[in-house]
Amino acid sequence: MVISHRHSETKKGYNMKRGMFWTALALATSVFAQQAFAEGSLYFGLSGEPSTLESTINAGAPARTIRLAIHRGLFNYGPDGKLSSELAEGYEVTPDALIYTFKLRDAKFHDGSAVTSADVKASIERMTAKDSKATYRNELGVIQTIETPDTKTVKLVLSKPFVPLVHYLALPESAIIPAAWIKAHGTDPNAAPVGAGPFKFTNWERGRELTVEKFDSYYKQGKPHLDDVHYVFYGDENTRVNALKSGDVDIIDYVPWKDAASIESSSDLKLASTTGPFMMLQFNTKFEPFSKPEVRQAISYAIDRSTVINTAFSGRGTPLFGIAIPEGYMGYSKEKANFFKHDPAKAKELLAKAGYPDGFEVRLLATSQYGFHNNTAIAVQAELAKIGIKVKLDLPDWSGRMAKNNAGDYDFLVAGTAGDIADPDWLSNFFYGGTQLVRLNNSAYFDDKAINDLLDKGRVTLDPVEREKIYGQFVDRALEQSPFVYMMWRDQSFGLNKKVTGFTNLPGFLTFQSGITVENVELK
Repeated sequence: MVISHRHSETKKGYNMKRGMFWTALALATSVFAQQAFAEGSLYFGLSGEPSTLESTINAGAPARTIRLAIHRGLFNYGPDGKLSSELAEGYEVTPDALIYTFKLRDAKFHDGSAVTSADVKASIERMTAKDSKATYRNELGVIQTIETPDTKTVKLVLSKPFVPLVHYLALPESAIIPAAWIKAHGTDPNAAPVGAGPFKFTNWERGRELTVEKFDSYYKQGKPHLDDVHYVFYGDENTRVNALKSGDVDIIDYVPWKDAASIESSSDLKLASTTGPFMMLQFNTKFEPFSKPEVRQAISYAIDRSTVINTAFSGRGTPLFGIAIPEGYMGYSKEKANFFKHDPAKAKELLAKAGYPDGFEVRLLATSQYGFHNNTAIAVQAELAKIGIKVKLDLPDWSGRMAKNNAGDYDFLVAGTAGDIADPDWLSNFFYGGTQLVRLNNSAYFDDKAINDLLDKGRVTLDPVEREKIYGQFVDRALEQSPFVYMMWRDQSFGLNKKVTGFTNLPGFLTFQSGITVENVELK
């Protein structure tokens, strides 16, 4: 099918086309108008262009947003932030929590083939293979064998109990894809993706936009409502906001905090906000000063959180002086939520104790592409200068920043992120050492046996009361070791034209998975 609606070369042309479309609707019969409301092209302005659409790799929020239109897993997270059954209708667990049996619903892939147990087996085995670069390979590595008694039944046999298993299977990176596609294209990072989601991939115009088209055989009757979605790339945040305000796009991600108020007050626009992501500093613990917990704690005491919030987020955020565990999540403690405070004298005392009474020089990795990352780095630089630490900023574009992050090429870095799942095992991705000591979300080379043991224990403990105690002990040890400096909870917002309905900014940590709700979007 040829896509009839292309992103206009000019705002004038685009708005003229939109005006003609809505005029035609006004002249149509009421029945036709009702049908037309359930159709149309959505233009979604993204803050970056994905480096890859590889289904097993978390390549950032823009990539996830697109992949959540194309793919579905056994489970995902729904608009309410709770687990939703997708390709699996349901599951059963044996009393010893070692065997999970999933029943698959009747669903099809974009190539027309049925989703079967063989596809689930091939997808999971691809993620957990020894040479796999899948983001959650370690977490899913607990799956020992996969049995397929029939085409609609899958049995996962675990090597040990793993309480958060279903949460990891609900992540975008656990999408189920055809076994035949894996055999033909599994090693080709540029292969056109095939999924079982509401939209099928049609075109990627590099540097400009990526287009997906309605999948008529999607397993949810009546969805999606749109004909197609155009994901348009705007690396510059001002250009992205202007595209929304001028009508070139219907939705944008990463609304800059300086523009939130103007979008909120607009008669044509609306702001969908949540609090869940947080800003923090990660350390390369091989870099000598940062190998010492006292120095890492000193950084936490030295930084005035209000300076970061006002400098980088136009005052929209909440100071964070403990560990970034949201209230209501397992492990949260009101008493420990403010373990640190702004205390430069205490910071200097800890530096002297660690052997650095006069401070030291250090390189801080951030990025020039996102203003809030850049400005956070500038605020941290100014705050640390007050205790004698001279900070040199390293500000590549986002892809360069990600490459350095993943290679451990930094002394410390600015990170804006969130937990991936609603189970407390999200902490493992950040704190666990193990064999992979340099990862996207961990402080490079940090490896603490006490923390590893507690996280291991938390994963296998079935009793929620006992689990709560374990994560309480974890928090005590994590605050002592301080492999991260948490600075603030930040507002995370999408900007939308008021004609857009059905899009939901998922709550808390799940905001970066909000792209799944494009299946519910209508243009009124």
